[in-house]
Amino acid sequence: MSATLQTWLSAFFTIAIYTLVLYKDNKVFRFAETVMIGITAANGIVLTYHNYIKPVVAVDIIQNHKYLQLIPIVLGLMMYTRFVKPIAWVSRIPMGFWVGVGAAYILVRNPGVFISQITASFLALNKLNNLIFVVGVIAVVVYFYFTVPIKSAPMKGATTLGKAFLLVSFGATFASTVMSRISLLLGRLQFLLQDWLRIAKV
Repeated sequence: MSATLQTWLSAFFTIAIYTLVLYKDNKVFRFAETVMIGITAANGIVLTYHNYIKPVVAVDIIQNHKYLQLIPIVLGLMMYTRFVKPIAWVSRIPMGFWVGVGAAYILVRNPGVFISQITASFLALNKLNNLIFVVGVIAVVVYFYFTVPIKSAPMKGATTLGKAFLLVSFGATFASTVMSRISLLLGRLQFLLQDWLRIAKV
């Protein structure tokens, strides 16, 4: 594909995607969305086949006779039984197996991830920031404490404070997400003005 054709295609699909924001849901946006999803799915299938399926089947199973590799293949095929209603329950077996193995692997092989998060909350209360952090951690933990009903005034106050800390945290996360999306928008505008229209200099 020539550079000129690639640039024009990129510009077309960029504008087509942003027509949803600038106008409303339309056929141009749906076409671009369908093409993007199709290309992404096809790329994922090809990469999965060449990087995982083909080496396992051709090398491990056929050449090296590692027949234990058939177990994950069978579990993977069992996942597709969810599309057949009479035997849809079979898909729960590999799902439960993978969730259990994944949780056990993380807890046994890499417990430092959780321990480091716990120990990071133990801070000296000699600074205002540390005090706010510790109070926030305790308040959020109380907010998610559902073992007993929260009836006393101090516990209700702690849950309200925990909710406030959560709202601040979610707001900061949302703002960070918006900033990253704005950065992507600026990148596409730079492409349209510099590479496509050539009305702006680098």
